[in-house]
Amino acid sequence: MKKKSIIALLFGLFFAVIGFTGLVNTSYASNDYPVVFVNGLTGWGRGEDGDNLYWGGTTTDIIKDLNYGTNGKTPNALEGTVSPYSSDYDRAVELYYYIKGGTVDYGKVHAEKYGHDRYGRTFPGIYPQWNGTNKVHLLGHSMGGQTVRELDTLLRNGSPEEVKATGSDTSSLFQGGKDWVDSVVTVAAPSNGTPTATDVGNLQVVRNLLYTGAIMGVKVPKVVISNDYKLDQWGLTRKQGQSSLSFLKSAVNSKVWKTTDNSLYDLTTKGANSINARTDLAPDEHYFTYSGIATKPNALGRYVPMSTMNSVDVIGAAYIGAHGNDPRWWPNDGEVPVISAQYPLNQAAVRDDDTPDTQTGVWQYNDPEQGWDHKDFILADTKQAASLRNPMVNFYDNIVQKLHALD
Repeated sequence: MKKKSIIALLFGLFFAVIGFTGLVNTSYASNDYPVVFVNGLTGWGRGEDGDNLYWGGTTTDIIKDLNYGTNGKTPNALEGTVSPYSSDYDRAVELYYYIKGGTVDYGKVHAEKYGHDRYGRTFPGIYPQWNGTNKVHLLGHSMGGQTVRELDTLLRNGSPEEVKATGSDTSSLFQGGKDWVDSVVTVAAPSNGTPTATDVGNLQVVRNLLYTGAIMGVKVPKVVISNDYKLDQWGLTRKQGQSSLSFLKSAVNSKVWKTTDNSLYDLTTKGANSINARTDLAPDEHYFTYSGIATKPNALGRYVPMSTMNSVDVIGAAYIGAHGNDPRWWPNDGEVPVISAQYPLNQAAVRDDDTPDTQTGVWQYNDPEQGWDHKDFILADTKQAASLRNPMVNFYDNIVQKLHALD
């Protein structure tokens, strides 16, 4: 595979974004817990690219639309922004503080193991009242799906090794015992990894390009939106007056890329399996997954892109659709195999339509949305955004209403 094709494939795979909109009527809801939306790889926060929003792009403002009619009451939707390149573990820790507020504490043991700072940014908290009474629903797309699963487990189980190492100085997160989440929802998440990350993503040339937003921002506009890597724990903060070239050199030479404590590793099969092994399901929580498929079998039985596939994901779709010898992994959305997006293979799962929504402690998976590729879920394909907007509004509106109707 030529280097240009490899890089294009990675751009498509890791432009992990989600979008949905709709107005939720909560007057008859069983709960009013806000739904926290979590970005995937390369994601950016509100205002980092002007009117181009992570949640809705240039088509709509998802968060604003979902909160219409709340009249100052508990919001239906909140936007949780975490690093576009941190490891899944670090992103989960960041998400905790982004929601609750406070200075990010990655943990003494974890920080020393991988060689980065123990503390990160300080956040005011988007929902500081978060606790066992004021719960949340967590929803993540692509790598965001892995992140919300990780946080859900950390809240409940904590980190015994951090408690042992730091005692009374241990972060509240690592102390565990927090039944603060009512439901976890993943959309097009690579819960079991994806072939493009496993086989292509760790090539050194691609790693350097992928993690150098300044380069990609110039060479491939709008693929990497923000130059804020949010990797302060690794020393990647741009100093006042520092030139773009100087900051770029610091990023390329950072030791983060020489470890497995980064997002690219966690999207590989091996990295995803490690996440699956350390996460679990709570017996009293609700779990739902959604996926898309935008490929179809050819005469040889391999899967190829549908005509509506966005141009960035065409190469990735064809690569996944012909990779390996297990045909279960061939159907995909251009970036993630359907089998990976449906549920972690080592955890309990049932079909959503065969199970009441009130079922807890098991993944409820849905058939893939036919014809929807990875970017369609946020209307990021500008050529199809107008025609897909209403179907997407209905899709996400139904999800939010489902969550608010849970006991």
